This record gives sequence, structure tokens and C-alpha cells, in this order.
Amino acid sequence: MKSFLKIIKTTFLGGLFFLVPLIVLIVLLEKGYVIIQKVTLPLVSHLPRIKVLGLALEELAGIIIIIFICLIAGIFSRTARAQKLVKRLEDGVLSFVPGYSFMKKTNENIMGLESNEDLKVVLVPTDAGLQFAFVVEQINENNFAVFIPDAPNPWSGSVCFVEKKDIKEVEITQKEALACIRKLGYGSAALLKNKL
Repeated sequence: MKSFLKIIKTTFLGGLFFLVPLIVLIVLLEKGYVIIQKVTLPLVSHLPRIKVLGLALEELAGIIIIIFICLIAGIFSRTARAQKLVKRLEDGVLSFVPGYSFMKKTNENIMGLESNEDLKVVLVPTDAGLQFAFVVEQINENNFAVFIPDAPNPWSGSVCFVEKKDIKEVEITQKEALACIRKLGYGSAALLKNKL
């Protein structure tokens, strides 16, 4: 019964962690669209009232401006100044948000923004057997800090300190391991073939 409740809890939290960023993004885009529409309305009110692809000119101008602002923000984000600002924010504020570093690295990996700090996938022994873990940091020559994600929600889990002799290295990517965890182990036969 406890394991069933744990599965329900982790599934619920996984859904929540999936939906909350989407809802925040939709709300931000909608609020930004309303603000931009207020700016563009006086500019396009002199144009004839025609529709293009079912959108009025005001709506089309607002969408184009939002796309333009996103492109400018994307260009700015690649500058050294913006990266320094993000680094300061991450070190000063976001590092205190539980799981931020793991989520950031995971999302970079999933989106194809391979970072230099990609987390190495290993297997570590637990009471239940070997489990996927991500090497977070090497403490010294013989000890490592690892994050063992829960299934099916890899955003929660445990931080453990493991000796080097207990770590079994597997040559799989973080993206592959996360997909296997989300699928409750389906696909592990092919993923771990000749690796155990």
C-alpha cells in the first residue's frame, strides 16, 4: 500500500512539475501579449480592418513583436554580460531553490544545449538493488556525491555519498537514463545490454 501511495505521489508531483512551467509560460506570454497589444493598438488603428489567416492586424503585429523581442532576448543571452548576470543570479538566489541545478542541467541536455557540466550516469547499490544515479560532485579520490532520482518523477530523489568501489559506470547519456526512469524501467534491456 505504501509503494502504491508513493507511485501516486510521485506521479502527481511529476505532473505538477510538468504543468507549472507550462502554465507560467502561457500566463507570461498572455500578459506580454496584452501589454504589446496596448502599444500596437494606436499604431495599427489607422490601418484598414483586415484579417490575415483569421488574425486582425493588431493581433498579428503583437505576435510579430513578441517573436522579435524573444529573438533579441536570445541574442542578448549569448553575450558575456548576460551570462555573468545569470551566473550571479544562479549563485546568489537560484542555488537555494531545491533541485534547480539538477533541473537546469537536465533541461539543457533534453533541449540539446549540451553543457560542459553534463551529469555522468552511473549505477549505485541500494537496498532494492542497483539504481541509476547522477554524479554531482567528486568529494575526494574515493568518494562521490550522487543524486538518485525517483521513478517515474526524476525531479525528486535522494542525495547520497558513495565510495568509488560501489559505483558501476555505464556508458549511457543522461537523456537516455531519464527516459528509462520516466518509463518505470521499460527499455532498460536494450539500454543496459552488456553493461551489467
